[in-house]
Amino acid sequence: MKSAILKYESDPKVYDIQSEYAPYVEVVDSLAVSEHFQKNEKYKNISSTLGDYHIVIETEVNSSSEIQSKHFEIKDLINEIDRSWMYACGHPLNKRVLSYVGPYIDFADGNIHGWKSNYREAEKEINKGKAHVTFSVEKVSHSAFSYWPLKKALIARESYLRASEPIKALVDLHYFAHKVGDSYSSFFFLAKSLEIVRALIPGKTDAQKEKELPNDIRSRLNTSLHEIVGLANTRYEIRHIVKDKNNISLHEKMNNSEINAFKHDADLIIRFVVCNNLHISLIIPGRG
Repeated sequence: MKSAILKYESDPKVYDIQSEYAPYVEVVDSLAVSEHFQKNEKYKNISSTLGDYHIVIETEVNSSSEIQSKHFEIKDLINEIDRSWMYACGHPLNKRVLSYVGPYIDFADGNIHGWKSNYREAEKEINKGKAHVTFSVEKVSHSAFSYWPLKKALIARESYLRASEPIKALVDLHYFAHKVGDSYSSFFFLAKSLEIVRALIPGKTDAQKEKELPNDIRSRLNTSLHEIVGLANTRYEIRHIVKDKNNISLHEKMNNSEINAFKHDADLIIRFVVCNNLHISLIIPGRG
């Protein structure tokens, strides 16, 4: 009987990994999972330690039917790793822009999704003959780690698979908040996550619940748990849009300061509660 190796390789991620240990390899239900990292010269202008990181999943197959069944096994494993990467590295593995919890800054670059623009040409035209400087900046979304991420991700995956339904739901909602492309959807998933979080943290009031959080978490918050929950329930973009149904008045929209506070604090509190219930170490992503 002929056999072949079925192999799936993740798209490369730009990482900086500084670890004295070897990359991790594990067999998960007959699927060999390994991580690989290679420094890349094309990132040297940003940092000489940056490189391309990817994961390989492979298994031996002996028939067409086995190829099909292994495909779906690998697909499930990939989805589980993508979720668990949230708690190993701070973001899903398959996330194009990693600075999810960074400051909200809106600046003009001429790009509007679904539209073409002559923004750059118009800018050059109005500056014609004027003394000006044009900057060319290479923007690379990357993460830096002092450890190899795969082992932590697989540990988190195992904990997730054994978790209760409320915790699995919390992980899923937190994950969706990081995966969606627009802020409104992200806010909504964070708000639903906070509802589960409030039920899980001991205490009757938000103030009592906040005191249950470790000092290291509380010291990182921009505002209080009560204020964050208040934003979730009283802002136009999130859960309830109507303020007064008799007068059909709407809740106010969030300003940039409120957006930054809500995304940062909600993410941090949710992240702590998930890791605490999964009994895994808390990884707090850099806010870049």
